[in-house]
Amino acid sequence: MIALKFFPLLVSLALISCVQTRYTTPPEEPEPAETAEVRTEKTDKIVVEELSSGTGAIAERLLSTGIIEVGSREAPVTLMVFTEHHAKYAQEFQIDQFPRLFKEFIETGKLKFQVAILPLKKYPQSESAASGLLCAAMQSKGMAMHQSLSENLETERLEPKHYAEELGINMEEFSRCMEAEETSFILKQQNAWAQSLDVTLVPTFFLNGEKHVGLPYYPDLRGTIIEKLR
Repeated sequence: MIALKFFPLLVSLALISCVQTRYTTPPEEPEPAETAEVRTEKTDKIVVEELSSGTGAIAERLLSTGIIEVGSREAPVTLMVFTEHHAKYAQEFQIDQFPRLFKEFIETGKLKFQVAILPLKKYPQSESAASGLLCAAMQSKGMAMHQSLSENLETERLEPKHYAEELGINMEEFSRCMEAEETSFILKQQNAWAQSLDVTLVPTFFLNGEKHVGLPYYPDLRGTIIEKLR
């Protein structure tokens, strides 16, 4: 029965056509005025508060594959990211760039955003953080947990249950989920999926199936999304 439940994950492998492009981080330069207007400290604060409370304008969904999805189901562009909460560039994307993506593209129904975790052996807490994210998502607090782990895990090195308590998650259900074989199974399937897509670095993005590796410069990412929208 478990194998049947997660059959969509295996089917999806045959549906994704990937063209690999590696981002390089260019020297710092002023952003175009149009882009600079998108990001403000107030915008970032509002988005983070929505994520932290789990009451954002766009409800999240937990797919059968274990992927967390936010945004309109009918959005014409899908951005999926393989990430890890300790990795510097993955953190920078979630903290610095995601709020801009949220306000400009996700909240307006243009972009559907998906999160998949790639645990890395060099980080001792990587597996438990991935489990904690999945278990929080089962209580519709996945993006809130993702934000908390991205902001704090590398420096505080606390267990996911600490952040779960802060987010008001039902701890009895959360603890059961953390120990469940089904949770481990989902994460193993995600890892197998990542290997099949040759995902070895984080963050790695798939924009409508097109593969991009590394932290993008935001105007480049924004421009690529606009191209897809056209």
